[in-house]
Amino acid sequence: MQLTLEFITPDAEAAIGYYAGECYAAKRDREVCIKRAAKCAEDGHLATLRFAHAVFHIENISRACSHQLVRSKHLDFLQQSQRYVNQAESKFIYPCTKLDTTISGAYQSAMATYNKLIDLGIKKEDARMVLPEGIATSLFVVGNLQAWKDFIKLRADKHAQKEIRILAVKINNILAEHCPNIFHWMPEV
Repeated sequence: MQLTLEFITPDAEAAIGYYAGECYAAKRDREVCIKRAAKCAEDGHLATLRFAHAVFHIENISRACSHQLVRSKHLDFLQQSQRYVNQAESKFIYPCTKLDTTISGAYQSAMATYNKLIDLGIKKEDARMVLPEGIATSLFVVGNLQAWKDFIKLRADKHAQKEIRILAVKINNILAEHCPNIFHWMPEV
């Protein structure tokens, strides 16, 4: 899994506090704004977090993981298309090392079938039907900080599937570097 923060609202906590100041007819100097943003997050006034955004580039996650990610309805996505991109050279994601040998055979068989369909002139959009959920994908994801907080709360939970949980923790930790008063560091899974 590769994760890159492509963009975050510059000085996001100060920006959030600045805009939230409208609610209170409050002072707008930077330090006061940062404290206000922290207080809003702490008090659950999370609508203020909608005034800052972050964009991540996520690579080498399974399609299964991406399906969990795209269920976050307040985030937006641009994902590599299996309709337009030939998957012949794609990698596969293995859920755990105990299953590598067992799953590897299934992955190889599915890829052989996919390649045969492509060789027969079947469109990629139809041939993709045989590809397993473990095939690697990449996508850009954008969301306001409230949406990211919601995603992290749901997917960093110990009951979440391991791959999405690792992704959520990594996203949280990157956001915590930029917005330590809103996101708190979490250890890796």
